[in-house]
Amino acid sequence: MHAHPTTFAVTLLGCLMLSACGGGGSDSGSGSGSSSAGGSGGTSANCQYTNLIGDAERKQASACGVQVSGNYNQADSGYDSVVAACKQGQKTTADTYYSGTYQKMVDYARAVSKELGCGQNNGTTLPNNSTASNYNFCVKSTTVNGKLSYEGACYGPVKSGEGGCGSGYNYVSQYASLSTCTAGGKTWLESR
Repeated sequence: MHAHPTTFAVTLLGCLMLSACGGGGSDSGSGSGSSSAGGSGGTSANCQYTNLIGDAERKQASACGVQVSGNYNQADSGYDSVVAACKQGQKTTADTYYSGTYQKMVDYARAVSKELGCGQNNGTTLPNNSTASNYNFCVKSTTVNGKLSYEGACYGPVKSGEGGCGSGYNYVSQYASLSTCTAGGKTWLESR
């Protein structure tokens, strides 16, 4: 899968779903695929938070399609935001977000997975014979000069319901055309 050359980015003055993130933090690469031991309640004084989603669970979610993997990717973004906020000096905000919103994101992703029978033998799956004409909007986050920045890209064309993003990107949603993906992606980025 190759990225369409149309990419765009928005630098945020705050963290995803967190307010008033101060500068000065550095990014040491705690990504959504990592697991780190924390203190009580999953947090610790040195910004190490327990990622509640393990690699095996993430891999299973990815195999279940975009309805399941999209929710897990959103939870991963929430985890990344917690770590980024803490590193930028907003430990109290990060702790509150981790124990509240992030936990709810993980619970919701797991509930959707269970409801859709992800990981269960549900019988034969018919092949997806649709034409590859849709585009996936995907994002990745980085911290630049203490500010959280998001870059979005439209990947495709892909078949309807087919996930897929480039390395380091997380799936957000699928659109029927490149123009609607670009417009929808721009709206998503501007709302952060």
